[in-house]
Amino acid sequence: MNVPSPARWLPWLWLLAALPLPLPAAADDDDPAGPGLTLTAAQQAAIGIEVATPVAATPTPRLAAIGRVLDAALPITDFAALDADRATARAGRQERDRLRGLHADGAAAALRRVEAADAEAAQAQAALDAASARLAAQWGPLAAMADGDRQALLQRLRSGQAALLRVDLPGRQSLPDLPGRAEVSIDGIAFAANVLGPLRAGSAAPAALLELPAAPAGLAAGVRLAVALEGEAVAGFIVPGTALLHDAQGAHVYCQVATAAAAPATYARRDVTLLMPAGSGWLVRGLDADDRVVVRGVGLLWSMQAGAAPDDDD
Repeated sequence: MNVPSPARWLPWLWLLAALPLPLPAAADDDDPAGPGLTLTAAQQAAIGIEVATPVAATPTPRLAAIGRVLDAALPITDFAALDADRATARAGRQERDRLRGLHADGAAAALRRVEAADAEAAQAQAALDAASARLAAQWGPLAAMADGDRQALLQRLRSGQAALLRVDLPGRQSLPDLPGRAEVSIDGIAFAANVLGPLRAGSAAPAALLELPAAPAGLAAGVRLAVALEGEAVAGFIVPGTALLHDAQGAHVYCQVATAAAAPATYARRDVTLLMPAGSGWLVRGLDADDRVVVRGVGLLWSMQAGAAPDDDD
């Protein structure tokens, strides 16, 4: 939820006005967000504060997506053309170097021929650079492979032993950390796939390129398949959504940092990092197993602390 407006809690603040004012507590090493708020037992009862211990969890995230089978002829043709451009550029450099050597030795290689060879070599290199840039944008994960690995993959595509899938993630503004594994569902059967890397061209939504190493025979280009991207296990603590506050600095919770029966208790804001949704709550980083997190009354605590903050002009 967003940071609540203090006006929302005005009736509660009137009720608490009859009670002794809360005192700001000294900063504690475990509370990097700064000093907390100390409340008497009567104030805690009036607010109805509830605390709970966060639940440790290590879930494995799965991101559902749709994959589209790509025409294997496209990368095969594109990288064959790149190899031809590379050979042309190499031949141009060799001819230029040969004529330069002959001219330096006083042989019959005219200066005009040397200059022409320089121009042809530069033109071939420019064509190679342009093709490399285009393929890096179109087939980034393949372009980044070592030549041997890429040739082996292209050979698998030629023989029909593998297929390439483009996986788009609509509704997202950025691509999450890509896992190395994925599952592709074909006619109700799950096939393991390899995540090769992110794709930059062809869609406004983030996308990734997958290799399906054991593609069923007859899998046609353009077919759309259900894909589940499997991430690495993420360790953290689950807190309910009611415990979270959000502002321009990020996400926060309030923790009870000092307590005793029928005695004042201190509540301090704790910065947390949101990792992933978990039911009606969130998996977060920044808590410990023995923390006591406020799960009810957090908005009123925030309002009271904001009202008790010292004026910078004083």
